[in-house]
Amino acid sequence: MRASGLHVADAGSGPVVLLLHGNGEDGASLAAVAADLARDHRVLSPDARGHGRSPRGTGPLTVARMADDAAAVLAAASGGGGAARAGPGAGAADVVGYSDGGNVGLLLALRHPGVVRSLVVYGANVDPGGLTARTRAQVTAVWLGQRVRGLVDPAARARAEVTDLMVRQPRIPLRALARVRVPVLVAAGEHDVIRREHTEAIAAALPAGECVIVPGADHGLPMADPAAFAGLVRGFLGVRGS
Repeated sequence: MRASGLHVADAGSGPVVLLLHGNGEDGASLAAVAADLARDHRVLSPDARGHGRSPRGTGPLTVARMADDAAAVLAAASGGGGAARAGPGAGAADVVGYSDGGNVGLLLALRHPGVVRSLVVYGANVDPGGLTARTRAQVTAVWLGQRVRGLVDPAARARAEVTDLMVRQPRIPLRALARVRVPVLVAAGEHDVIRREHTEAIAAALPAGECVIVPGADHGLPMADPAAFAGLVRGFLGVRGS
């Protein structure tokens, strides 16, 4: 399946789950999670623009554009021509976003509220300051090196553009999250690269936000233990009948 030029894996049947991967990865990175959820859901796993098998396209590479892409994926899957702008309806999906995919999910709920029934984000942040100081310094150093190499190497320039999604994006004011009216599970690992107080602040800013810190886990839980991550998602969706 392709929507807005994106490559989208489509598996299972039942209530729709949109599964959004992290920075520099693709939908296949969460294949084990998708397979678990596809036992009783229809799981759509797009490769974000400029990632995996999806083209980068023209114009700036931003988290906001990725959120619009995600809305287009859902519209195509439901046979609609566009994303609804009102409250969540019968065609809405449960959205699960990991890392940068969680950031995309938050912006999707803000920019296209009609397509989101509920939202699970793991290791998400609303601004670069949500990263731990050490992680932010490491990512910035990588980004600066990529930019220098990118002066003569197009591949390095493309990698720098993707890394920029962590260094200078997203920029979502916490107060804006008051507009997200659907249930949201805001989760992170005990040893995540996202500061715990940042995760808690996101959950607190959401009218129906719930915060879970997974004991012993780090940022890579969805890949390191997909069964545990899928169980976390299932527990949240099950309470809501999805």
